[in-house]
Amino acid sequence: MMNSIVSIISLIISFLYGILFFYLIKLNNYFTIKMNYLIKEFITVLCIIDIVILYVIILFGINKGYFHIYFILMVIVGYIISYYINSKYL
Repeated sequence: MMNSIVSIISLIISFLYGILFFYLIKLNNYFTIKMNYLIKEFITVLCIIDIVILYVIILFGINKGYFHIYFILMVIVGYIISYYINSKYL
């Protein structure tokens, strides 16, 4: 069981990771825009797998690998907020 401080830190890291996830996917799309469709999809899947593995490693470092659904929800919220800010202001 996690204490409240570790849980709050995990939520903040998950939110920030959602923002990072958005920009990494955007960077991946920038580099693979002119590639063949199959190669682009393959590289995108590998990129997403790497990002997820990095997130799991970070969670293991912070809270010994406890994984809750609200961490994923914070990643999604971070991604959506980044998408909204990027589409509105840039």
